[in-house]
Amino acid sequence: MKSHNNPFEEINSHLLEILERLNNISANPPPLQSIEIITQEELCKRLMISKPTVIRWVKKKKIPEIRIGALVRYNYPSVINALEAKKTNNYE
Repeated sequence: MKSHNNPFEEINSHLLEILERLNNISANPPPLQSIEIITQEELCKRLMISKPTVIRWVKKKKIPEIRIGALVRYNYPSVINALEAKKTNNYE
């Protein structure tokens, strides 16, 4: 005869596992990414690239942009991370 587990014990076990995972997350939160919002002009200066290159990279999803209505801005650390990730992926 097959033994059946108590469904309440199974639920309790799952809840305890979830609570343990949540405690681990809150005890060791992931590091926050730094934020530095800059204009397209500033991005061009820092990377020494042209505006058409920035536009092309955004269209190809090579770098992220932030749009607020017609305003376009860039989080510089996110742009650098995206470019480094693309560089790493190209070598693999």
